[in-house]
Formats: sequence, C-alpha cells, structure tokens
Amino acid sequence: MKSGKISGLDIQKEYISIAQYSPEENSVDLVAIQPISTEKSTDFLKNASDGLKELKGKFKFTKPDVVCSLPSENAIIKHFTIDSKASEPSEDIEWELSQQVIGSIEEYSFDFQPVSLNSEEYLAVAYRTKNVDAFSSMIKNLKLNPLIIDLDIFALINVFEANYREAISQPAVLIHAESEKSRLVLTVDGRFIDYETSEYAYGTEPDSYAGLIYEEYRRLLGFNSGKIQAGSEGIYFTGSLFTQPEYGDAVVRRFGKGEELYPFRKVDSRIGVNEAQLKTYASQLAIAVGLALRGNAYNR
Repeated sequence: MKSGKISGLDIQKEYISIAQYSPEENSVDLVAIQPISTEKSTDFLKNASDGLKELKGKFKFTKPDVVCSLPSENAIIKHFTIDSKASEPSEDIEWELSQQVIGSIEEYSFDFQPVSLNSEEYLAVAYRTKNVDAFSSMIKNLKLNPLIIDLDIFALINVFEANYREAISQPAVLIHAESEKSRLVLTVDGRFIDYETSEYAYGTEPDSYAGLIYEEYRRLLGFNSGKIQAGSEGIYFTGSLFTQPEYGDAVVRRFGKGEELYPFRKVDSRIGVNEAQLKTYASQLAIAVGLALRGNAYNR
C-alpha cells in the first residue's frame, strides 16, 4: 500500500485553498487559503499561478504530489448505456462523446467508469486537451506534480460521502457557491446524477440569491424526476459565499430545509484552531478536502 500525506488543491477565481490529509489518521493537519488578485489580469491561469506561487512561500508541502480540479462547467459529462456485448466500451463511449462535443473528439481527453458493478451504464467525462495541458503545465511550473486532475463537483461528492455516510442513500443536492457562480450537484448513494450551474451579479442580495438557486434546483429535479423521489432530497451548501451566514439562512428559508456541508464533520481536523475559527473558513475548504480524499483512494 502506498502511504503519505496528500494535498488537495482547489483553485477558484478569487482564492486558492489547500488541505493536507493524513489517511492513516483520517485527519486534515494543514490548510491554507490564499486570495487571488483579479485586478491585474483577466487571465485565470496567470492569476492562479501568481496566487499559487505566493501560497507556496507559506505552505509547506510534505511532497509535491497534489490532487487538483478543473471547473465542471467546461466539461462534457454524460451517462451512456453501452451494450454489454461490447468487448471494449471505450470505442463506443468515444463515439457517443463525439456526438456531444463542439469540434472534433480528437481535441478532447476523456475518461469513463461504470456507474456500478456489472452495470451497462457508464459515466463519461470529456475536457479539451489544451485546457487540461495548460492547467497541468501551470502546476508543474511551480514544482508540483498534479497526480490527479478531477472535476470540482466530484470532489464535493467525495467530501459529502466521507462526512454524511448515514445520509448518502437518500438523494442530496450539494450547492457550492462563489461570489458570481453556483454549482448544484445531485447525488445519491455516492454517485453523480446531474448538475446545474447558475450565474448572477456580484453582490446579489441573500433572498434574491436563494430565489435564483431555488429555480435552478427545481429545474435540476425536474430533469431527473424519474431517478429520485421528490421531497426526499437533502440540501447541503458550501463555498465562499456561505462564509456570510445570511446566505445560508436565506437558502434554508427558501427551501424549507438545508444545512452547511461541513468537511470536518467526520474527517478529523488537527490544524490547531478552535471549532469557531474552523467553521469560519470551512466553506472555502470543502472542495480541497474532497480532492485530498480522492487522492487517498488513488493511493490504496
């Protein structure tokens, strides 16, 4: 078995967060959050590189391997049913994806996995290769090794599954909110079902925000009405917007339920801060913790 501490690296538009996870102790022992300046450039990778370079001067990586993520809204994510008689599903999946992408399938990198054991249904993800390569090069130029490049929404499912195991058999909508964009992820039994992205103006008031997100939530459930039992889903929210408690309160009022997706509910924290301080920043760490947990699965 491979061992060692694993760092999850989450790069958002306005900040970078890192969580270093110890599989042996099931605990996060180091975290860091670094603001990213967007004033000098509109180039996301340039801003991310500058922010990560600054963060590297403060955060002591145990080893250069990191698990990081790309934004899901730039990916093609599809479920496909493949004939069980197919000896090599990759060819069928590549053909199916070629019908979904803009341009040629040769411009994309893709991966897939069966939804469950002995299943004919596969979850496939495609991403423009040039974007993956540019992101990977940015990480490598800073002397880090992108061991895994995942999608941010899958990291959310990882952190939910690790901390709310008693609830994963029921459908859940995970809301990850930043200042101008939210992702709503529908999951059940630890599996990805579907997601929606919502954009809004910076500084949108809490009640207006909750109304916008509620409409996206209704649309998401409507698209998947045959897959879940309406009304049984839990609502969990996280992301930097929810460091302002009034946004979480507005979501609970509008939905009639909901709670913060807390990444340290079952995963232990040994970072040397009290519970109140930890809760202040937890919403900015959820994806980073989920990525570190993904690395733990890879290391087994």
